[in-house]
Amino acid sequence: MKPQENQLFSYFPDLRQLSKEHRQLILSTCTYKSFAKDETLMQGGKACNGLISIVSGQLRAYIQSPNGKEVTLYRLLPYDICVMTASCLLHNMQFDIHLSAESTTQVLLIPTSTIEKVNEVDPIFKQFTLDLMTQRFSDVMWVMEQIAFSAMPARIAYFLMDNYQQKQQQTLLFTHDFIAKELGSAREVISRLLKYMEQEGLIEVGRGKITIKDPNRLSKLSDELL
Repeated sequence: MKPQENQLFSYFPDLRQLSKEHRQLILSTCTYKSFAKDETLMQGGKACNGLISIVSGQLRAYIQSPNGKEVTLYRLLPYDICVMTASCLLHNMQFDIHLSAESTTQVLLIPTSTIEKVNEVDPIFKQFTLDLMTQRFSDVMWVMEQIAFSAMPARIAYFLMDNYQQKQQQTLLFTHDFIAKELGSAREVISRLLKYMEQEGLIEVGRGKITIKDPNRLSKLSDELL
């Protein structure tokens, strides 16, 4: 299914600045594409799907160690744009990033062949893709810094507060395994720290759920990352 022009600009607003010729080229070649829950869009190496914007659903980008441990780098929600799915256009650069659907997801896809054509002749579009890549690298580097330099209690607190604020729910349906996977840690470490935080009155730990009891103190702990 092909999008209308207003739909294209809704998900890629910066494309309004392009010439009419290039806007029409993109409009004639872009398409909607759907992915099932847990379907993989990108598995290490270079991807050549194209440039995507999320219409509905949610994608997760992560790295994976040789022994299978995963660390979440970022998530993509509706109207977020992902340039990593066109990383084959970045010559001499390799990305061992995985991208998968956390729920049934629909995206608007601009194919790689179109990106190449417009990139070669339109400096506005080229700057657009470079800005996207710079922002995504910034997100990834922030996560790497937290892993390398930040204490795990502060990382857990930040993770819980971030989800608490996003979902506007005091009770979060997370298992210890899920948090360990998100933060790239061992389940035993996460369980021990959650128990400590519970004893301090910050949270309440239940089966498959965590309830925020003192968001102010938890927020102060998470601020140590900033």
